Amino acid sequence: MNMKLKRRVIVAMMAPLFGMPMALSSVAADTDKSAAQTSPATKAFYHMRASQLIGANVENAQGENLGEIKDLIIDVNNERVFYAVLEFGGFLGMGEKLFAYPMRTFKHTGNNMDKLVLNVDKEKLKAAPGFARDTWPDWMTYGDEVDRYYGETVKLKEMPDQKLRRASELIGKDVNDRAGKDMGEIDDIIVNMSNGKIQSAVLEFDQSWNLNDKLIPMPMRAFTYSADKEDLVLNVDKEAIDTKRAFDKNRWPDLNDQTYVVDVDRYLTTVVRTAPAGTPEARFMRVDTNNDGVISKVEANSDPSVKKAWKRLDKDKDGIVSRTDFLAYKWK
Repeated sequence: MNMKLKRRVIVAMMAPLFGMPMALSSVAADTDKSAAQTSPATKAFYHMRASQLIGANVENAQGENLGEIKDLIIDVNNERVFYAVLEFGGFLGMGEKLFAYPMRTFKHTGNNMDKLVLNVDKEKLKAAPGFARDTWPDWMTYGDEVDRYYGETVKLKEMPDQKLRRASELIGKDVNDRAGKDMGEIDDIIVNMSNGKIQSAVLEFDQSWNLNDKLIPMPMRAFTYSADKEDLVLNVDKEAIDTKRAFDKNRWPDLNDQTYVVDVDRYLTTVVRTAPAGTPEARFMRVDTNNDGVISKVEANSDPSVKKAWKRLDKDKDGIVSRTDFLAYKWK
């Protein structure tokens, strides 16, 4: 398969993202030569590797080549894709800047089932807020500008403890354990195209773990993201990681096999709920009874210490406390 055709196949897999009416290809994603060929038209799952989405080509509704996806912007704490960042090349004289677009702005036209289309009027495209390619913006500020420009119909709802990161910077990021010891790196990120959620971050462990270049999916919420340039911290004990789910880095499984997806999703739901007894992490997991990543006042009332500290925890008085704020509190 030549590179141009391969990219079109990869782009077509982005069709169901965020429930939008984007194009679907009947050809399977070429995630690895060893992976089984799977037709997305016959599957209930549409998972793709972020490393393959970055660099994919995009066209407009007239079939003109716009450019390519430069990056994906991910809300790591809520495990979802927020924007695709496009590089336009020389189209409409927009080559000097990069542009972030809410994923819901992408559509397909007619029976065209093998192309990703950014269905935005040329004049609106030319007036879109962009940024210099060598100066990436603060996503909370720039993201608000993008959302205002394209309107509420394509804007994603804000979530508690929202934290936006570039997928390209997360892939290859070093990961430490709670003690600060190096344990591996993020090899890739798996996106569920049917709903725009992040299924997992695929972790490659160091040789000290004796996994021989094996990869294991981990939930993104299992990591602590303190700052862009710092190593990630995996908040899961070694004994809680099921190495039976590891796979060879050169032999990826079929990410859309129903049995595999159900098994991995079940594992991802349970693995992050492990923490050393007596730690703030363990207390947060115990009090967060609905596992939504925040503590409500009702949940706080179930723990005397949390109930007593509630006014200091809920600094903005919105009735919820994020995991980050909970763990940052100086517990006695």
